[in-house]
Amino acid sequence: MMFQRKKREMPDIPMAPLIDCVFLLLIFFMVATVMRVNPPFKVFLPDSQVRQDFPRKKFNLYISAAGQISLDDRIMPTLDDLEEVLAINENKIETLIIKADKNARHGIVIDTMERAKRRAIENIAIAVREGEYAGSI
Repeated sequence: MMFQRKKREMPDIPMAPLIDCVFLLLIFFMVATVMRVNPPFKVFLPDSQVRQDFPRKKFNLYISAAGQISLDDRIMPTLDDLEEVLAINENKIETLIIKADKNARHGIVIDTMERAKRRAIENIAIAVREGEYAGSI
């Protein structure tokens, strides 16, 4: 006796729920991503052995060896422009982290700190390289 074989049908996989899941994952990762903004110039920080953490809402002020100033990704042509931007954002800034090149002029660093103090920004930190694994930013 011969049995007749049925043709196997390929299972039908619904694609619509899969596409929905992919788009939801894409939206989740886009919202959860923290964007790190680097200045348009290199900054080599001085060395330190001490580590300290700061609050999450912070602004990074970069000072190059040539004296260029950048607040996150925005270049400040003059110190007066920097003070204007600090005045606009003074309620948003919890900690201003100054990342000055180790060869930057001391006067520019002090002047930026004074202008931040004038704008009632009390939490100012100076960034340094940590330990032997630190490099340039």
